[in-house]
Amino acid sequence: MKTEYPKRARDRQAEDSSSKDKFVEELVKIREKRDAGSLGLQMTQIAQAMVLCGLPYSPTKETKIVRRARLGDGSSVSVTFSAGLDGIAMPYGSDRTLLHWMIDKAIKTQSPVVGWDTATEFLKDVGLADSGKNRKDLKQRYMRLTGLTIGVVRKGSSESTVLVPFIEESHLPTSVDLKADRNGHQLLKLDAQAFGFRLGDRIFKEILQYHVPVPFELLQATKKKSQLQDLLIFLYWRSFAAQSETLIPWESLREQLWQEDSVASRIRIRFKEAIQVFRTIWPELNAEAEKKGLRIGPPAKGSHLIPQAKHIRRLPVPSPFG
Repeated sequence: MKTEYPKRARDRQAEDSSSKDKFVEELVKIREKRDAGSLGLQMTQIAQAMVLCGLPYSPTKETKIVRRARLGDGSSVSVTFSAGLDGIAMPYGSDRTLLHWMIDKAIKTQSPVVGWDTATEFLKDVGLADSGKNRKDLKQRYMRLTGLTIGVVRKGSSESTVLVPFIEESHLPTSVDLKADRNGHQLLKLDAQAFGFRLGDRIFKEILQYHVPVPFELLQATKKKSQLQDLLIFLYWRSFAAQSETLIPWESLREQLWQEDSVASRIRIRFKEAIQVFRTIWPELNAEAEKKGLRIGPPAKGSHLIPQAKHIRRLPVPSPFG
């Protein structure tokens, strides 16, 4: 007769403490790389629309979410996220890390068709253990992205509109687990010759034209902290692109990045926390979470997060008037 032992209760306090310790270690490594001048040797290309307008942070029953941002040249960007397939929920939280990874692959290969042989490739890249749980999470994240439709409307001297599925073709078998990988099964089968995924052609052209280079280490360190990831990437890009110091009202930032929250003032608290985190690795960050909005400008002494920042092309920046 098999003896059953009672399950040990989870010590969430200890888990949180361990998570914080690991995050601090990640920040220390980033600071050491920056001090050594080696931060940013590996850059991740992130869609500009995703820097300006973020996915929700928590699971939601909403099937359509609209984000809006105004750029410094007077133009505007509106991004509509829709859950386009029946029974598949809207992507949220750390799904954005997988989305950024996929977009980066497409930009670097200059092709909407990207090879992706096994789950291990993504897990290894972002620093996750190759475990059954992480593979299960990956499969669920990928499935939510397969149902994502992205609409991008840019208005300025002219108007352009893109409304397409993020992933145009997808074939994902159920055997996304350790056993299948050991048996040589591939993760994604696009056709008889290739394994990977195909982005929609129009969304691919959009991200090729408008993308933001971000140090990969920043994405990796925040892979399980989706809200902090959004805010750090936004602060990094906004400081990098700033010509002068400006004040961005909280109302404007809520339209861009914020999921519905019963406490409207919480966005200021989160930005204040993000600024404190960033200054541990980048003391020169010129940003303050003030009462009326986020004040941000070029970094002190022109000291950007990465040394090569001055040589990377600039992109339109958010208007201080929302």
